Amino acid sequence: MDIGIFDEAAGISPDPFGDIRGVFLNFPCLGKVSRMNGLARLAVSSGAVMAPALAVAQTVGAGSSIVIEPQLDRDDVAGARIEPAYRPRPILVGPVFAQPSVSIVAGYDGNVFNRPDAKAAALATVMPSLALRADLPRHELDFSAAGTLRRFSRYRTENSAEFALAGHGRLDFGARHAAKVSIEFSHLIEPRSTAGSALDAAEPISYDRLAGDFGTRLELGRFRLAPALRYERVDYDPVALTGGGTADQSFRDTRTLRGEVRLDYDFSGLVSAFAAGAYEDIDSTSAPTALRRDSRGYQVMVGLRGQLSPVISGEVGVGYQSRDYAPPAYRDFQGLTFRADVQWYVTPLVTLRAQASRTFRNSGNLRVGGILADAFMLSAYYDPLRNLRLSAVAGLERGDFSEADTRTWRKSMRLRAQYRLNRGVSVGAYVDFLRQEVRGAPLVNPFTSFGAGLGITVTPGA
Repeated sequence: MDIGIFDEAAGISPDPFGDIRGVFLNFPCLGKVSRMNGLARLAVSSGAVMAPALAVAQTVGAGSSIVIEPQLDRDDVAGARIEPAYRPRPILVGPVFAQPSVSIVAGYDGNVFNRPDAKAAALATVMPSLALRADLPRHELDFSAAGTLRRFSRYRTENSAEFALAGHGRLDFGARHAAKVSIEFSHLIEPRSTAGSALDAAEPISYDRLAGDFGTRLELGRFRLAPALRYERVDYDPVALTGGGTADQSFRDTRTLRGEVRLDYDFSGLVSAFAAGAYEDIDSTSAPTALRRDSRGYQVMVGLRGQLSPVISGEVGVGYQSRDYAPPAYRDFQGLTFRADVQWYVTPLVTLRAQASRTFRNSGNLRVGGILADAFMLSAYYDPLRNLRLSAVAGLERGDFSEADTRTWRKSMRLRAQYRLNRGVSVGAYVDFLRQEVRGAPLVNPFTSFGAGLGITVTPGA
């Protein structure tokens, strides 16, 4: 079962490479990162504030991962802390630190097609990854690659392969100014019954995603100014149908240009207030004139960010957003927007996390321009032993297919355990439950699914 919607590894923004990048925070040679205070670390690690937080981002390996490494604001708390004796050591290759890893998982999916008439199958998943980082004393340059190969014992049309590549660089101009650039390319699978795609599809929907970001950070006294630009292109593959032939999905192809700016005011070195605004231009790249989804939109948001108390940190923001479609067939939107990521370090062994967001995601139905998604997630991490970690994640997402008056409610629960045998080997297990309810026109299926799996992760090191 794939629960990509509520991926606990997702941090401030959906990032298929977050787990890979996170390994660098555990490199002994990069301890300077972990010694930052809460506010500084948040400023360095996050992307643009206006990016969606918990939307349906089909992260590579989401749903079957047995590794528990959420990107928290602190790396010395339950859920993120790794004892020195169990911390993987990167391999030094010339001027580059390398960290390869592979997870092999055997599992059970109780509803392979996410339909009311559930059909179950066993599956095997292989998830390799590689993280590279240049050994630079001041600036930052890293590359990451990840893949997921799924094979089912039955219903082999559901076999899939995903991959994601990312590069990121940061150039510091003194202690208070920096420029960041990143580029990402991925081939991903869209979980069935999430976007209103062809109900008679004989295979999952797949798509390519190319994204690039450029931003700067300028600090002037207590003020921090962070303008940013983003380019993203998404191209969907044709899908085979159960009755033969294929269905063209190019009406979903889009090109997005986004500009945003954020201004922070630092109250104490621990907490800042921020105001941010963004403008977004979305154009269809392949759709015929009658099916184009061109739109323009803007967002404004204000909020607080940082270490709200010695044991609570995160960000909370509220604002207003607008999206206007060029075709009159699609319904415009104006209204509230929000995002939150609050972490409570209850005890040295327990961390609680609450996340929420409102965003739009790509619709697979010709009648619907975009799906408005409100997502909420509660996570708990418990480290009863130095080398044993447990996690529980409960998620809720409301999807609004406004033009068709369809509403979906997706409720999920995921339990995971990871036991580290040594620096390079850990074993893990997961149990997942997912239920989707549909009200109004049945553009997607209501369904209930259960999944479970066991696996091993090998992380070679020096």
